[in-house]
Amino acid sequence: MQVTYLNHSSFFVEYSNKAILFDYGELPKRARQGEITDGIFELAKQKSKYNRLFGYSSHRHADHYDKDIVHQFLDNDLLYILSDEYELEFAEYMRNKNFCRIYPQTTVNVNGLNIANTGSTDQGGAVLLQDCNEDFSIYYGGDLAVWDDFPEFYEGFAKEFAWLKNQVKNFAPVKIAFLPCCTSDGYQEEPLLNGSKELIDLLQPKIIVPMHGFGYEHFYQSFAEEMQQRLTEAQVNITTFTSFDKQKYSNHSIILSYAENSGDTFVYD
Repeated sequence: MQVTYLNHSSFFVEYSNKAILFDYGELPKRARQGEITDGIFELAKQKSKYNRLFGYSSHRHADHYDKDIVHQFLDNDLLYILSDEYELEFAEYMRNKNFCRIYPQTTVNVNGLNIANTGSTDQGGAVLLQDCNEDFSIYYGGDLAVWDDFPEFYEGFAKEFAWLKNQVKNFAPVKIAFLPCCTSDGYQEEPLLNGSKELIDLLQPKIIVPMHGFGYEHFYQSFAEEMQQRLTEAQVNITTFTSFDKQKYSNHSIILSYAENSGDTFVYD
């Protein structure tokens, strides 16, 4: 598995000659052309490299969703998946056969991907997904978090957590979990960190990656250090993407890895 950070909440995950583009939004603003090692995704450069290439967005907010990228996937006969909500408008392009719209607390199998889609404490959802031909799962947290110290966030998170807890047994062990680590206005306090700790305890991922940090990238390291302090019953190693070296870690350790710059990449077998 190779993971490339494409800024904010966007990642490009490659595995077994397949790949998934997560939450490549209109924001933050980036060049339309360039190399993926610079954090820029050009479908024309990537589409012929894989047996299967999927796109996914956790919701429609501009920092997670770009209609131009969606249209590119659809026009190239490639699957694009959106975690959405019933009451939101069903745009015409969503009727394309390659567009898959999934709703809160729903399980689906689409193009060989088993997906459990939660709701969110913001919009859309978060997904636990497993390729049917692989022995691992990926958790992508979207905007599901205890964003602030208000009842609606605690209650919303608890509702989705309880649903997800009932789905985990149907999936292979989680190899990597992407978790939002701060708000877009620079908030990272106890409720958010404690909610993330609950997800880590439930999912038991091998690798934890913080995200949603555009403009506040220093929170990635802060999140890693805070989680290491909380995960007292496990061996937890902190590494950046660029210093990632699986050989240093035992099979029983958790790796907390964070990107420092858009385009940073690591490989984990």
